[in-house]
Amino acid sequence: MPPLGRKTDKQWRFVGQTVNHIDELMPAHIRSAFGLCADLQERNIDDATPERVKNNDVNLFPYCYNIYKDPEGKREPSKATGCSAARCKDNPHCLNYMGQDQWEREDAVVRYLSLADDKPNPETAKRTEGKPAGMKNLGATCYANSLLQVWFHDPEFRKSIYNSEFESSGDKSMNALYQLQLLFSFLDRGIRDIYNPLALVNSLKLDISMQQDAQEFCNLFMARIDSQLQKQKSEILQNFIKNQFQGRYSYHTTCKNCKNTSTRDCNFFELMLNIKNHCTLMDCLDEFVEAEDLSGNDRYSCSKCSSLQDAVREIKIEQMPEVLNVQLMRFIYDNITWTKKKSKDMIRFPELIDFASLLRSKEPVLYELTAVLVHSGPSAHSGHFLAHVLDKRSNKWFVLNDEEVAEFSSTLFDPEEYSDMSAASKGKNASKTTMVSGADDGTRQLNTLSSRNAYMLTYTRRRTPTHESQPLSPPSETMNLVSQDNTAFELDLKDYSERQANLRRMFHSAREGCRTLYRCWDVNCDTDPSYYVPIECLAKQIALAPPSTETSTGAKGSGPVIDTTSLCCEHHKLSPVHVSRAKRISESAKQILDSRHVTISPLLTPNDICEECVGVYVQDKLYGIHHRRDVDEFEKRSKGARSPMAAWISKLWLNDWLKVSPHLHPPHGSNSEDPSPVAQPFLGDALCPHSNLAGDKTKRKLINKSALEVLTRIFGLLELPCADAEECPQCLYELQRHLESQKDVTSRAASEKIELSGLAMRSGHPPLMKDNEQYYILSDKFLRQWLDYIKKPLQKERPTEIVNNVLLCEHGGFLFNPDDTTDAQNTDDYSVVTAEEWAYLQAIYGGGPEISIMHRQLALSESDPQESNHGTESSPGVCQECRSKRVLDYESAPLFIRIYAPGDAIVGEEATESANAPAPDIDHLSIAESSSKSSKRKKAAPKSDSYGSRRSKRAKPEKDPFKQVVVHVGKSDTVRDLKLKIMQKTRIVPIYQKLLFGQRELDNNEATMAGLEILPSSVLNLIAFDQSMENLHLSSLEDFVPLPGDVGGFGGTGLVDDEDEWA
Repeated sequence: MPPLGRKTDKQWRFVGQTVNHIDELMPAHIRSAFGLCADLQERNIDDATPERVKNNDVNLFPYCYNIYKDPEGKREPSKATGCSAARCKDNPHCLNYMGQDQWEREDAVVRYLSLADDKPNPETAKRTEGKPAGMKNLGATCYANSLLQVWFHDPEFRKSIYNSEFESSGDKSMNALYQLQLLFSFLDRGIRDIYNPLALVNSLKLDISMQQDAQEFCNLFMARIDSQLQKQKSEILQNFIKNQFQGRYSYHTTCKNCKNTSTRDCNFFELMLNIKNHCTLMDCLDEFVEAEDLSGNDRYSCSKCSSLQDAVREIKIEQMPEVLNVQLMRFIYDNITWTKKKSKDMIRFPELIDFASLLRSKEPVLYELTAVLVHSGPSAHSGHFLAHVLDKRSNKWFVLNDEEVAEFSSTLFDPEEYSDMSAASKGKNASKTTMVSGADDGTRQLNTLSSRNAYMLTYTRRRTPTHESQPLSPPSETMNLVSQDNTAFELDLKDYSERQANLRRMFHSAREGCRTLYRCWDVNCDTDPSYYVPIECLAKQIALAPPSTETSTGAKGSGPVIDTTSLCCEHHKLSPVHVSRAKRISESAKQILDSRHVTISPLLTPNDICEECVGVYVQDKLYGIHHRRDVDEFEKRSKGARSPMAAWISKLWLNDWLKVSPHLHPPHGSNSEDPSPVAQPFLGDALCPHSNLAGDKTKRKLINKSALEVLTRIFGLLELPCADAEECPQCLYELQRHLESQKDVTSRAASEKIELSGLAMRSGHPPLMKDNEQYYILSDKFLRQWLDYIKKPLQKERPTEIVNNVLLCEHGGFLFNPDDTTDAQNTDDYSVVTAEEWAYLQAIYGGGPEISIMHRQLALSESDPQESNHGTESSPGVCQECRSKRVLDYESAPLFIRIYAPGDAIVGEEATESANAPAPDIDHLSIAESSSKSSKRKKAAPKSDSYGSRRSKRAKPEKDPFKQVVVHVGKSDTVRDLKLKIMQKTRIVPIYQKLLFGQRELDNNEATMAGLEILPSSVLNLIAFDQSMENLHLSSLEDFVPLPGDVGGFGGTGLVDDEDEWA
């Protein structure tokens, strides 16, 4: 029960002051409990003077002035009543903080509109004039979005797509070239700021949840576009990709012996350049064409000398394409970690570059930077792609990050260097990190631009315009679709504007309706006609919310109902406990609610207060006061040293009675109605069934005479055992017999513990086995029960007999192989005991059957007797068939993955084991081998310090040629699941994993661990390789040119399917 004096109990302060017994409760006190005046005289708001609030009516809830009553504006709260949201939270006479501010604040109409109209404002989706449109990211399609934006902002490329022709009839939903034309048309002439490339993505059959390599997508997509343009009637379109993107360079190899030079021409669609930190683009190009010495293993096969000779090889760029794509080798292969990693080296490049020196031209060959593609993220296997493009229409740079498009003028092409897609650079030297608009060619050729994340640069050749170029226009078919979408979007804008205007009118009407209610709903005196309404229900009547069908319509009684049952007590009257959850509203407010068909049910007025509930609540508070006083007096007298000990009392009763709220106290009862110490079952703690002093001293407590007088005053005469009463002899005899019985049990357990002290100290761990000595197998269930028994013989049950049947199969064979690491480390099924321990347990417990094992030492070779191996024999023998079924039935077990670099020799079964790595048994290579080669297995197995794990005596402390990780799998996990778990440990993606189990490659990703017969603790070898480096020889690297159309990770998509699907 809450103590008196709290803020929430101010209407109950008369309890214990003017009311000390329930019979003293008067009607004035009952009204005071509801915050009303103690008499029936009228009390109004003008009586709330500071002196009266402070001194006289402290029990009453003051009437607070309605600060929203004045139509001209809000009035400050009265200082006399101390009105505030915190103080008046529980005051039914204050209605100032019910949510009126939400209608009076300046942004009320904006909040109302946002709640009333859940449809987004289409105006925010309208494209800003002069700003490119963005593209929706469908999940992991940023790599495609960035490249599509680059190609769209290439006027010549866009023109070739616009000029492509298609058959007017037929379904073109899977025609990717047509979908590209349609997407470009929307990006060109649409008035929305974002367009969805889903139709194009579906036609390409791309997996929107899988991140792909942007360079790979670029090559494949360009190859497909080229193949489709070659089917067009126009010769210009047929040769467009070649004329626009294809360049040529040649290899010049000069033999140092005969000085003969051979030349080979190669076409390219992009230049792939290595980058080093703080290098420039020209540095990378110079390195690309730099002469290379061919010697040693790389010697040149000279046709004139007819032999391998040292030579010098250099590259000469013969022809640059109109649009030059420079691929920067950001993603490199790390030979240390055997994974791909991303290079964060800085590269600097200019806005304008002259390739005259590379092309050996006397005239300038100027190229302008038109796009920079960036990969944001630390890893080569994850991150985000975005594009920076030069818009030819406005001659401004923009950064296109999927849906987000912003003007860009920074010289740092790194997302972390600019925030919120802002064009301005950070820091005080903003001018040094901003592109200079209208700079001359000399300034633009300086290497003022830089990036640590750029992976592709696009330069376009500067051509002197021969005639005024005509603006590009989409074909009529796609333009009609764009026009239809623009018209529909404009209709959405118009509908939204009209809907907003209508909602504004509704807002003003709703605000006036709420103002009418809360300006007159306050009550100013006790005798005003009024009604109690729950706070939350009243707040809903003025809530800032759009109109609903539940209000303002229908006949009286059919509208919403304000349910006041939460304020009622069990007698269906106003509860004094719940009055603080209500507000009193005036008769005028009720009439307004009636006019709006809002029903208050049931009606609760000040005449409906519940006197009975007040009496019950007063009784509970009086009990708390009187009980606390009695407990304080009892504890004070109990500490008196002069008072002699008088009687024994129940300790359980006393501890509960001393609490603030005893559990034994009946609801709404008085102090005298509490169960006395002589009531059952408490009397049995002090008196035994023979009416003598109980023998259990832990259940009784001795109290002195003075404390007993306090209890006698409350409960009357108490017949308790006196302090000098003797314990019952019959009860003492029964207790002695029970103790003797317990002594026999503990003595027997102690005897077994002494006889089997070694087994008890090992706690289930196996003994150190000696060669050619017999040991026995004991079921772990029996052993654990026996260990619990000897530790706590009075609480734990003694085992009945040895049960080893669970360790044998239906054929009578042993289900465990002690030579196998999986079984040897298994301590949950069986334990090993010595012959003496088995004989003792067998003699006193019986049971069985008997399972024995023996450790033998065998020489592996006659020439070297020191090279030996341990083997364990069991009787009965191991049933390999049943054991294999048991071992393969696992939910989670470790596998040891040894990781090798490409070309490293894999450690064989007889190779040296790592000193700190587990040595799995050769059985793990195949279950079939374990049954047919048991003798060979024992011969080849290295020795160990115990029967469970083995290690060769001649092991050398050499460094392992592999790295090892441990992964946990279940029997139903597939090879794909295993590869994904390996990737989480090593960051080696599944496509770069070659898994070997023995001599067998795990190339079926759907095969399960149980189906492959992979046992727990098996060793698997993993060769980590880079797919792009597979089967790549240095002798062929000199003539290797990456051609568009390499399948890579796009297998199964429309980029590599039958080309007829594009038609």
